[in-house]
Amino acid sequence: MKVEVVKRGRGGGDQQGNATSSGYPHGTGVRLTCAQGYSSNLPNGTAKCVRGRWKPVKPHCGFAACHVPDSEHGIYTRAGATSAVAGTALEAGGLVAHAQTVEFSCRVGYNVQGTATMKCWHGQWSIPVLPSCTPAPCQLPVIGNGQYLLGYRPGLTIGNGSSVRFQCDAEYKATSTAPVQCILGELRPKSPHCKKDPGSMFMAGGDITKAGEMGAIDYMTGLRGSCGPPARVQGSLAFKNGEPLAEAERNFPDGTEVTFNCIASIMGEKITWRIICEDGNWLGRSLTCGHGVGIGGGPMSSGSKDNTTCVFRNSEMNVATFYMDQPVTEDIVEFPSGALLMFRCMDIGKYAMIGSNRRRCVNGEWEGQRPVCFGLNQENDYALEKPPTILFRHQLGPIAQSNDGKLIVYPATVLHMECLWIRRFGTPKWVVSHNYRKYPESWSSDPGRDSQLEYRLSIFHASRDDSGTFTCITPTRHTHSVEIEVKAIHCPVLPSRRGLKKSTEDTKMNTKVTLSCINGNSLIGAHELTCLPSGNWSAHIPVCESMECPDLGTLSDGNLRASILSREVGGQVVFSCTPGYGLNGPAHSTCLPTGEWATPLPTCREVQCPAPGVPENGFVQGGAAYKAGDLVQFGCNPDHMMEGQPIIACQENGRWSGAVPKCVKACSYPGTVISGRMSSVKFYYQIGETVSFTCDAGLVMHGASMLRCLRTGKWSNTIPTCVLQSGASAPSQP
Repeated sequence: MKVEVVKRGRGGGDQQGNATSSGYPHGTGVRLTCAQGYSSNLPNGTAKCVRGRWKPVKPHCGFAACHVPDSEHGIYTRAGATSAVAGTALEAGGLVAHAQTVEFSCRVGYNVQGTATMKCWHGQWSIPVLPSCTPAPCQLPVIGNGQYLLGYRPGLTIGNGSSVRFQCDAEYKATSTAPVQCILGELRPKSPHCKKDPGSMFMAGGDITKAGEMGAIDYMTGLRGSCGPPARVQGSLAFKNGEPLAEAERNFPDGTEVTFNCIASIMGEKITWRIICEDGNWLGRSLTCGHGVGIGGGPMSSGSKDNTTCVFRNSEMNVATFYMDQPVTEDIVEFPSGALLMFRCMDIGKYAMIGSNRRRCVNGEWEGQRPVCFGLNQENDYALEKPPTILFRHQLGPIAQSNDGKLIVYPATVLHMECLWIRRFGTPKWVVSHNYRKYPESWSSDPGRDSQLEYRLSIFHASRDDSGTFTCITPTRHTHSVEIEVKAIHCPVLPSRRGLKKSTEDTKMNTKVTLSCINGNSLIGAHELTCLPSGNWSAHIPVCESMECPDLGTLSDGNLRASILSREVGGQVVFSCTPGYGLNGPAHSTCLPTGEWATPLPTCREVQCPAPGVPENGFVQGGAAYKAGDLVQFGCNPDHMMEGQPIIACQENGRWSGAVPKCVKACSYPGTVISGRMSSVKFYYQIGETVSFTCDAGLVMHGASMLRCLRTGKWSNTIPTCVLQSGASAPSQP
């Protein structure tokens, strides 16, 4: 500590009135300054010597105490060795002594985010980030005689404020028309269920008809058709929306998912696929567990989709989806195997995404987690428990959102990022992932801006080194981040076309080029092109002709299927083949300005595997032509044993599931010795393998006690015999 004389005393002391060996003189005033982590015991930091005593108290520096943080929905309690101390609730702003420990908990309906125990140490809390309380999620229960919509199922967890709808089976109705909603860890209604609906048993009309027998229309929605029972597949287990499928099940509303799991084959392989009810039709097709037979006795619909393709449902609000740098706008699209989709929120400043921003079609399924975008505080009346919205304002250059959710900033652009937070509840702070330079922060004071809501960080004349992650942290510890990439994006120069007029020759990112025809012809293609953040134009350059590519509904190859995304010039068609056939050629084609699809179009060829070959000293069982799904079994000649798999399968990719096994020379079972034991008993023994023999008690062995399997496939000796010792009697039988 440091003691400074601010007023000299009278009498005693040195010439300046400071303390001597006998102390400070009467009337001396001092100011006490403590080192970091310590605090003064003086209310205003000063004390006075009055007649040999310090007033108000003797100056002293003790360990600094900590202030109890203010946490919405949180409770700080004192931890102690005795029950009288432990659990005592602490008021916000109160003091906690040095080396004391407090515990943090949340009110009902909230969960602790962060470390729940912390210690006061020299006036600072021992943890880098204080804990906070976040609204508790809810777990979806099982709904008897009903199922959740949009892919939700029992056991899944939904966030606070989220809602999920469900529908009931035929002859049942929901107890409430409102969706199931999660409010602070509690479902409302608490127990959603379906009850018997007496009024649905019969329907008005010319005849009285039981509603359950109609089967073609889902009367719960009144809009989309339900499906008949799907085909059963021998050797598989079927599940409806995650639950085992009953034999007598007849109710399959629109959106129902049925999953088939093949029972493991002899090679230990498992095959799984699923089908989805889409407006009265099943999407999906069986693999090769066996031949499907419908519950009603009929086969599966021939209109089923190829299971090696993936069906994409464009149903998530506020999620933008891209394929090959083009937005996906259709509600349902079937993509070929290997297709890569990219996702981001519609506005990366107003929404945050949970899930994968890239998903690839593999074996009929989309990799990764389905992305969902949720609104931030601006979408929720600036609620304090929501992450902050970030608004973007720019000057002197363009900005744009990339397909994978980055903010692309053109060099030399001035970018202002406004973090929205109600000012009277504190000031947010910005955290940057690099230390390239210090960025100015302040409450926005520009005309027309809200200085009580917008906390700004500015990047002046952006350069490549400004690239990084910028995070706004609110006083309630909620965060939202934006990844910025400073890059000079230009699209290729648009070529000149006969009769085509362009509004500008600029190629900078975000440039919009308006196109028109000056020769009286119709413009075939996009009327406006935009330079995308990827450096590509938003569409192919149009032509001034009346052209459109034809429909591909009747293809010469009966096994080839085409899904047209757009028939306009520059549009795409994607191809796939029926199971058992492979695509030979390009997986997609583009509509050319001539009104024709780019050639050559692909063909489908039957998948066949080459002859696997016959193992030396062995044989093979199977046909001459091997198609996808065919099995081949191998065997070995006498005195030989197999190394490898006895059965292999021809796969969809034209390759065998395993290598041809080997038949190696081996010794057959040599026989056993009477009244003795053998170390190893089996049908065949490898070259060099040995077996040993022992005799029962009271017997002696005549012959070799160990035999070795020779390279010739013969044993090194005959098996020994066990005989009585000379003069010994035979062992008694038990």
